[in-house]
Amino acid sequence: MPEDDNPTREATAPSERMNFALDIIDTLREHRITLTEIEPTDTMVAAGMAASGAGAEQVRAVFKAMLLAGGNPARRVQ
Repeated sequence: MPEDDNPTREATAPSERMNFALDIIDTLREHRITLTEIEPTDTMVAAGMAASGAGAEQVRAVFKAMLLAGGNPARRVQ
């Protein structure tokens, strides 16, 4: 989006697409579903290490195993 689309930085009403996206996120939350990265971030690894006492590589392996246990990644539907 070009910088000058909203030069005064006034608050604007969310677009129809944004409202649709927010509705999807609300539905996911209602069903206790979350989205995450395919690879853990450094912050995620650090949190896993602090919680478990395991090393970084073990935490990464556990993260990947949990994702694999959850099934196949969703494919984009258009």
